[in-house]
Amino acid sequence: MQCGNCAAACPLSQDENTFPRKIYRYLQLGLKDKVLESPEPWLCYYCGDCNTDCPRGAEPAETMMATRRWLTTQYDWTGLARVFYASPKMAVAAVSAISLFVMALFLILHGPVITEYVALNTFAPAHYVHIGDEIMILIVFFLLGTNAINMYLKIMQGTKVPLRLYFTQAPVFIINYFTQKKWRKCGTGPSSAWFRHFFLFSGWVAMEVLVMIFLTSFQTDIVHPFWHPTRIVGYYATVALIVGSASMLYGRLFKKDENLHRYSDFMDVFFLVLIFIIAVSGIMVHFARLGGLPLTTYTIYVIHVGICVGMLMIMLPFGKLSHLMYRPLAIFLTSIKQQAQQESQTNPEDIKEEVGKTFSACMQCGTCSGVCPSVQIRNYSPRLVLRNIALERATDVNVDEAAWSCVTCNNCVEHCPRGTELLHMVKNIRENSVEAGNLPKQLKAPLANLKKEGTPWAGKQKDRPAWAKDPVLPQYSEDKEYCLFTCCTTAYDSSANQGSKNGGLALLKLLEIGDVSYGSLGSGESCCGDQAEKIGDKKLAESLTESNTELFSSNNVGKILTSSPHCLNSFKKNYPELDEDVEITHYTELLDNLIGSGALTPLSGLDSKVTYHDPCYLGRHNKVYDAPRNILRSIPGLDLIEMQNNKQRSQCCGGGGGGAWQILPMDEDHSVQRVREALDTGAEIIATACPYCIRMLNEAITKLSVEDKIQVRDVAELLLQSVEASYIADHTQSTHQEEYHV
Repeated sequence: MQCGNCAAACPLSQDENTFPRKIYRYLQLGLKDKVLESPEPWLCYYCGDCNTDCPRGAEPAETMMATRRWLTTQYDWTGLARVFYASPKMAVAAVSAISLFVMALFLILHGPVITEYVALNTFAPAHYVHIGDEIMILIVFFLLGTNAINMYLKIMQGTKVPLRLYFTQAPVFIINYFTQKKWRKCGTGPSSAWFRHFFLFSGWVAMEVLVMIFLTSFQTDIVHPFWHPTRIVGYYATVALIVGSASMLYGRLFKKDENLHRYSDFMDVFFLVLIFIIAVSGIMVHFARLGGLPLTTYTIYVIHVGICVGMLMIMLPFGKLSHLMYRPLAIFLTSIKQQAQQESQTNPEDIKEEVGKTFSACMQCGTCSGVCPSVQIRNYSPRLVLRNIALERATDVNVDEAAWSCVTCNNCVEHCPRGTELLHMVKNIRENSVEAGNLPKQLKAPLANLKKEGTPWAGKQKDRPAWAKDPVLPQYSEDKEYCLFTCCTTAYDSSANQGSKNGGLALLKLLEIGDVSYGSLGSGESCCGDQAEKIGDKKLAESLTESNTELFSSNNVGKILTSSPHCLNSFKKNYPELDEDVEITHYTELLDNLIGSGALTPLSGLDSKVTYHDPCYLGRHNKVYDAPRNILRSIPGLDLIEMQNNKQRSQCCGGGGGGAWQILPMDEDHSVQRVREALDTGAEIIATACPYCIRMLNEAITKLSVEDKIQVRDVAELLLQSVEASYIADHTQSTHQEEYHV
C-alpha cells in the first residue's frame, strides 16, 4: 500500500536511493523503463528486515530479489538468461552440455596416460590448459562485459558525468567488489551472513588467481611441502568454497529463516551446488594425487575441469553469479551520479517564505505523491522534492530538474491534508532555475516568442484577431457588456485539426445567437502570462500582466469573458491591479446561464456517448465543475458518461506549466493516459472546455492511432450543433411570415 515501512526499515535506503518502496511502485504501475533505469534493486543485500516490518506481508525483500533476476534477463542481449531462469531444465542441460564437451576434448586431446605414477602434467599439460582457460575467460568476459554495458546505458541514460569522476570513483567499484562492505550495515540481525559471503567470495577469488594466473606453478607433478604458498592458498580456497556453499545451501533448502530464503529460485540453489561440487572434486584430485592413484586423479580432474567450465560459461554471464559484476557496478554508478550532482539553485529559505507556514506543517504523509499524475509515469515525487529542500540536501537533479516534471495540475494542493501550497514551491524552484539560465531546451522558443510577440506559439501579435473570420470579432467598446479575451492557443492554433480554433469559432456563433453584447481588443491583447508565470520567468509574467492590465483599464473593461481556464486563473489570481469591480467569467459559466435564461435553447438531438474531461485550471484551480456538465446534459440525446477520474480527481492532460511543449515518450505522456481512460468508458467524444486540453488530447489520439474510435470536441461545439438547427429554423420561419404579410 506504499506506506514506506520497507524503506524506513532498510538501513541502506537513503537519500534518493529509496527501496524497496520505489521499486515496488514502479512494478505496480508497470513502469518497465523506470525499473531498468534504477540501480536500487542491486543496492539491496537481502537482509529480510523489510519482510518482517511489512504490515501487509508483501515480501519486499523477495520482490527485490525477483527484480534482480528479471534485470539480469534484461541486460543480457543474447536472451539466454531469460531462457535459463524460465526453465531449470534448460539451465542444467546447458551446463551439462558444455561440461560434457570439455570432457570429450580431454578424451580426444589428452597426452600420454602414465599409470605407473601420477603424471598429471603429462596427461593434461598445464600450458595447454592455461590457453583453454584464457579462451574461456575471453568469451565469458565478452558476454558479461557487454551485458554490463547494457546495464550502464540503461542506468546512466541522460546523465551528464565529467570524465574525471569515472577515475576518482573507481575505488568505489574495487572496494565493493572485493569486500561488499555495504552489506555490513545491512539488517539488524547477526553479521554472519556477510561473513559467510565474504568467506565464500575470498575462496572464489583465491581459486581464480591460482588457476588463471599461477596455474603452471599450482598444477605440477612435484608435490610441494605443506607450507608452500600454492598449497596453503589452495586449501584455504577449498575450505572456503565448501563451507561457504554448504552453509548457504543449508539456509536455502532447510533452514528457511523467518525473513530469508522463503522463495529461493532454482538458479539460486543450482550455482551453490555447482560450486560445492567443483570444490569437492578439486580437493579429491589433490588427495588422489597424494595417494598415488593415476587413473583416479586423471578421471576426477577431467570431471572437475568440465563442471568448472560449464558453470563459469553459464552461471557467470547468464545466472546468479552475474551479480558479482552487476552489484558493485550499480554501487559505482550510483556514486558517480551522486557526485555529478551540483548544488541546487534554490534557496530553502525562499521556498519556506513562498509556501508559507504550511511548509513546516508537512507531515510527509505522501498524499501529494499519491495523487500526482506525474508520479504514475515518471520518476518524480512532490513529497520527496519538499523533503530534500527541508533537509537541505537539494541538488540540481533531485530538486531543480525534478520540478520540471510538474504539470501544475493542483492535484497535490487539492488533496493535501495540511494545505501545503506545493505549486508555490515548484514555481519558486523554476524561477531560480530560469534566473540561473537553466531553462529546459524545449521551453526556450515559447518564452522567446512571448517576449517578442506576446504569445508562446509561433505567430505575430498583429495577426492575433485573424483566427476569427466567420464570424468576425467585433471591436470592444464601453457600451459592450463583455470583453472577450482569446487564448493564444485558440488564436494561433497550428494543430492539424485546429480543434482549439474550432471551439473558439463555435463560441462566437453562440454569443451571436444568444444576443450577447461583446467585443474584443484584438491585436492589443498579449498572452495572459499564465505559461510564463508557471514556467518561472517572473519578469516576463509581470511584464505581460502590466501590459494587459493597462489595456483593460484604458478601455474601461467591466467584464472579461475568457475562452481559456488558464486566462481565467491568471486574471483572477495574478492581476492584483485589476479593479475589484471587474468580473471575470469563463465561457462555460456564461453559456450555462444563457441556457437557463432561455437565450440559448438546445433542441436538436445529438445521439452520442460523451465523456467530459475536467481541465485542471477550470476545475481544481477555480472550482468550476457543474457549468460544463449542465451544458452537456441540456443537449437532447447526449449520453454523458463520467471517466473514473473526474471533477476533483480528474487526471491532467499535461498541457499546464510548459507541458504543452514537452516531447515525451508514449508511456510518459499524460494526454495518452487520459485518452486511454476515456476509451475505457466506451465514449465516442471527449468534451472539454480548454484550448490546451483540446490540443493535447488531439495529439494523444493521433499518437494512439484511434481517430476512428474517439474525437475531441469543445463543449461550445457540441452546444452549437444542438442550438444552431433550431436557431436557423426559427429565423427561417420568421422570414417566411414577414414575406407572407408583405
